[in-house]
Amino acid sequence: MAKDNLRKVLVCFALALGTALLYVPVLHFDFVNYDDPDYLINNFHINRGLNAAGLAWSFNVGYAGNWHPLTWMSHMLDCQLFGLSPGGHHATNVLLHALSAMLLFLILHRTTKAFWRAALVAALFAWHPLRVESVAWISERKDVLCAAFWMLTLWAYIRYAEECKMQNAKCKMFYGLALFFFALGLMAKPMLVTLPFVLLLLDWWPLRRLQLAPPAPDLNPNLNLNPNLNPNLNPNLYPKTSDGSTSSVAKPMEDRESRPAGSRFVVWPLLMEKVPFFMLSLAACILTMLAQRGAIQSLAHVPLSLRVMDAIGAYYKYVEKTVWPAKLAAIYPLQYHGLGWDVVWACLFTGVVSVTAYRLRGSRPYWLVGWLWYLGTLVPVINLVQIGSQAMADRYTYIPCVGLLLILCWDVHDLSAAWPFRRLLLGALGTAAVAACLITTSAQLQYWKNGGALFSHAVDVTPGNYMAMVNDAAYLRDHNEYEKARLRCVEALRIFPDFAGAHFMLGTVLFSEGQLEDAAAELETSLRLDPSRHATHYILGGLGLARNLPEQAEQHFRAALPFDPANPDVRTGLGNALAMQGRLDEAVTQFEEALRFAPQYLDTRYQLAIALARQHKTHEAISQYEALLRMQPEYRNVLSNLAWILATDPHAELRDGNEAVRLATRACSLTLEQQPVPLQALSAAYAEAGHFDQAIAAAQKAHDLALAQNKPDMAAKDIELLALYRAHQPYREANSSR
Repeated sequence: MAKDNLRKVLVCFALALGTALLYVPVLHFDFVNYDDPDYLINNFHINRGLNAAGLAWSFNVGYAGNWHPLTWMSHMLDCQLFGLSPGGHHATNVLLHALSAMLLFLILHRTTKAFWRAALVAALFAWHPLRVESVAWISERKDVLCAAFWMLTLWAYIRYAEECKMQNAKCKMFYGLALFFFALGLMAKPMLVTLPFVLLLLDWWPLRRLQLAPPAPDLNPNLNLNPNLNPNLNPNLYPKTSDGSTSSVAKPMEDRESRPAGSRFVVWPLLMEKVPFFMLSLAACILTMLAQRGAIQSLAHVPLSLRVMDAIGAYYKYVEKTVWPAKLAAIYPLQYHGLGWDVVWACLFTGVVSVTAYRLRGSRPYWLVGWLWYLGTLVPVINLVQIGSQAMADRYTYIPCVGLLLILCWDVHDLSAAWPFRRLLLGALGTAAVAACLITTSAQLQYWKNGGALFSHAVDVTPGNYMAMVNDAAYLRDHNEYEKARLRCVEALRIFPDFAGAHFMLGTVLFSEGQLEDAAAELETSLRLDPSRHATHYILGGLGLARNLPEQAEQHFRAALPFDPANPDVRTGLGNALAMQGRLDEAVTQFEEALRFAPQYLDTRYQLAIALARQHKTHEAISQYEALLRMQPEYRNVLSNLAWILATDPHAELRDGNEAVRLATRACSLTLEQQPVPLQALSAAYAEAGHFDQAIAAAQKAHDLALAQNKPDMAAKDIELLALYRAHQPYREANSSR
């Protein structure tokens, strides 16, 4: 026993260390422009870290088309610990992945007693290149988090089954733990909805809870129907091998031929104990449908026949990529081609494997369990319910692949029974498979170092990938390579002219280039093609502000607000649109509401201070400016504006010439005395302090810079100031804001 425990500890250590070493490069990888901005970088609910408002928000249905509160909480915790430094976020993903691999090994070994097969399945699971997307992509935290709870649920359920067999009262505790872990897993990612079906598969093999009951014409009403507690049920359906592992080649045919007439499998108690699991799955399905209702494609748009053909094709492709993981990409666009030879081949393959698994259910039960595990766990993401425009994804294989690996490792073990030098050959095969995974995964990992590498690779390996082109354009835009970004968008639109995402991205690129009219046209087209894209309203609102069309900007910001009423960016934009229309009371309300949700937003507080000054609420404006300087001591616009108020306000109790000089001097230093606004504030400050010669010099320099920078209104103001200073008079104005 001690030796066996030591072996298990060593395997777990090897899995953890191997995973850590394999994925250590991700600690230096950046965020990618694929969900990371929405999930973390620009999501103020998350990036502030743990707080009561954020925890409450995490239970909202619909943000980013998901309901996964536990995933949001895990991101909040990472932001609390690491801020927006991506290395820490990556490390959490790696740790969760290593935990799942270790748990998978322990679960398989506990249920089958097959030590090396369990270890090999866990190693291939941990180090296969298809895992890269789930581990290296920070936003796919939901995958590694829900998988950890999947494994914990299996562990607790297995313990429950064992305790029931021994008629131990602990079984209730482990049953409760299994339900608890399952609920947490659903809160991390709803893909766990298929887990109750997997538990039923495990009841058959390897747990052997689906037992034969003898004929019972006069059933005692007090008889316990739980197959683990009923001593009349056959406990020897699946005998053990000499090494203690479950025999793949049991004797089901013999049992079937020799069992008494009228005997039957007892299934009902096993179904009844899964009812709470199924109820949780149903609740998760409802919440997920509500969250994704805007992204679900109707049958009129994508007929059921095409969905079925695409699903069968995807089942085959996932098997193909598991066996030969080549040309992996972050995005595979949805392309319906109807019935073709590829679909016929996929149907033939799926049918043959399904029949084989069924026919081998007696001699090799792992075939049926593994195949149904694979088929069933992919159902939520196999596009029978079409969501979005993605055909498949590497991350979708995270849990389903276990079924395929189970078949592979167990069948090779059984097929090699008569091989000479069997252990040596199996060891060599296992080592080669693991080495191939490590090499391929290490190479695939490098594409995730940033969004540019990721999506340019996707474009290269999947020709015509218009979705990858758009994401590559986003990376290029964010790095000021506007021409290349525009060409990527044009190429994507050539392939798919009605792709709303491409029109949206082209609009943002044109906006960045200052081509405001063309940008507006592209964004309006995107909104027409996809009215549910609320981000388009937000960008159009910003475009309205840039085009000096505040009424139009207000309309778009108000349209974006219902999607996330607490969004401070939208409320700040709406406040700016209202302020431009002179509706200062409404603008202040929006700024204050934005700051209630995000008090760290400097620009919002700055705009609030300006609006308050325009309302002649000078005391409140000064308070906001001082708060800004506490958060950002070198905020040069704040330094200038506050200096101006302290130098020119008509109320003597608010003026402070010396403090105004200090603030304005700092602002001029930060701008290298090359901006007229800080110099104008400095001239007013000197005048308030009684230093009129210095005030004249500063005002003259401000006047010259204003003329050089084509700011005639400011130059005219400086002439007015110079006249006052030469008369040894300071400047006073009723409104402290310019």
